[in-house]
Amino acid sequence: MEAFVELSGKQVKVKEGMEFSVFRLDGKKAGDKIKLTPVCCIDGSNLIVEKKELKNIKVNCEVISEKKGDKIYSFKKKAKTGYKKGYGHRDRLTVIKVESITKK
Repeated sequence: MEAFVELSGKQVKVKEGMEFSVFRLDGKKAGDKIKLTPVCCIDGSNLIVEKKELKNIKVNCEVISEKKGDKIYSFKKKAKTGYKKGYGHRDRLTVIKVESITKK
């Protein structure tokens, strides 16, 4: 069974045992459990999109750790004036592992 879950403004396709990272979840530490309701679910060859059926499906996840993403550099320059400015940015990410996808 596969499911699409929405976390931190992004939708991710997940399977059991899969690890993925999303933007930092406030108040969640390593070892915390999360139960998510999917946006869409694929059960074999069936596609489930009705809200009544999706309420019965839960995606059980565990927070593994927090990490920083890749550094993104940006640079500005204006010709003939000597203006130069460079800066970088790193997103703070939460790593999550899908333990199971259960259907009532």
